[in-house]
Amino acid sequence: MPKVLLILSHPNYKDSFANKIIVDKIKTLIPEIEIDHIDEAYPDEKIDVKAEQEKLLRNDYIIFQFPMYWHTRPYLLSKWLETVYLPGFAYGENGSKLKNKKVIVSMTMENPSSFHTDDISLDYIVSPFKATCKFTEQNFIGYVLTDGLSMNIKNMPELMKEKTAELEKHAEKLSQLVSK
Repeated sequence: MPKVLLILSHPNYKDSFANKIIVDKIKTLIPEIEIDHIDEAYPDEKIDVKAEQEKLLRNDYIIFQFPMYWHTRPYLLSKWLETVYLPGFAYGENGSKLKNKKVIVSMTMENPSSFHTDDISLDYIVSPFKATCKFTEQNFIGYVLTDGLSMNIKNMPELMKEKTAELEKHAEKLSQLVSK
């Protein structure tokens, strides 16, 4: 089984519904997965670059797990990428250390998929990850999205039941992408 690192970025994980289900399920599907909850590890936003780079180096797959905020990734994940993907490590002279790593983006969002049209497609939303992969010689494997998650889902038992099943399938899709 390949080595898998899940970079979890969720500024309010303790109250999460969706991301907790995905992370809990993926841990049962890939028991040896390494979970790196960056919001928990770096509440002061002082990222340990060397430690994060070592995590990347020892894994074959990198899954970025996060809830969408304003149709993009959370702030700390952006900062993490800017801080960890440095020249000489991720790109530039002697910077091919991430070459051939496999990247998967795993997202949750409140909007229903019908919100996304040709001008605001999901491919457009994940394009920064695709561009980063190309620039750093990583392989973008794909993305998995569960949408239509209400902020008040905990007060909606039928929707909770429906979305719980979808979120578990979400984790199964991630596991399948890793096993390809």
